[in-house]
Amino acid sequence: MRREASSRRIALGGVFGALSLVILLMGSVFPAATFVAPAIAGLAIVPVAVEYGIRSGAAVYGAVALLALFAVPDKEMSMFFIFLLGHYPLAKVFLERIRNKALRLTAKLAIFNVSVFIVYGLLLVLFPVAALVEEFADTGKAFLGILLIAGNITFLIYDMAVKRLVAYYCAALRPRLFRQR
Repeated sequence: MRREASSRRIALGGVFGALSLVILLMGSVFPAATFVAPAIAGLAIVPVAVEYGIRSGAAVYGAVALLALFAVPDKEMSMFFIFLLGHYPLAKVFLERIRNKALRLTAKLAIFNVSVFIVYGLLLVLFPVAALVEEFADTGKAFLGILLIAGNITFLIYDMAVKRLVAYYCAALRPRLFRQR
């Protein structure tokens, strides 16, 4: 690889990685952004993956995930970025290769549900966050089930949004941002 191309890859990865981390840090300021900020931060990694491949996108994701673990004060937010919303736009590339629609949908929902159980398992049992443990103790199991169902529906909407935003990036933003000179 030429030196200029390598420098561009590193610079683009650094800029979008920093943007992703800033989005997570800004999300810590707003309590309602616990799920929105990691979703947007994960999308910020997409341009790196589109321009330089999934491996480069995964490297940026790994760097942001590690920094988020230590720098983001809202641990629930950082865990959702690390275990689901940070890597999902990259994993979606492989999921879309599944030809059977029912199997593809099942795989997407399995990723979501396993990730949710891992995140809350870590936050409630392994590294208990007192406020979260108290919140779950005060909430009925039926309501938690309803929240999980609502989360699945919201995740499917997010999945469609990722697909459309990546298509928009490739069709409209990419030609404007990366014109050949």
